Amino acid sequence: MTMNIPDLTVSKVVEADGYPTPEEYQFRQNLIQSLQSVTSDEGLVSPTQSASNVTIIQNTKNTQGQYSCQLGTILYVIADPNDYTQDKVMIAVRNDNTYPNTPPIFKTVTLT
Repeated sequence: MTMNIPDLTVSKVVEADGYPTPEEYQFRQNLIQSLQSVTSDEGLVSPTQSASNVTIIQNTKNTQGQYSCQLGTILYVIADPNDYTQDKVMIAVRNDNTYPNTPPIFKTVTLT
């Protein structure tokens, strides 16, 4: 899975004349486009994931062996691409009092 925020290039930021280098300019353009794709005046857009990816996200560990999914992570889950009524919004919460030694779990948001 990839993150939508571009990686910062390790290079010179500005030319001798003070204008951005092509690498810096491209990084800023990519960053702005990424931010615009998930934010607007209408609100934030949570990433769309398949049901199988939810488990992968929940159980992924970083290089230090810690669970990398942060509490409060919100996902829009498409369980069945052919049935929109199965779509749901899920949020990562603590599984028990031993977090971060146990993975978070995703709970379905219920609207009433």
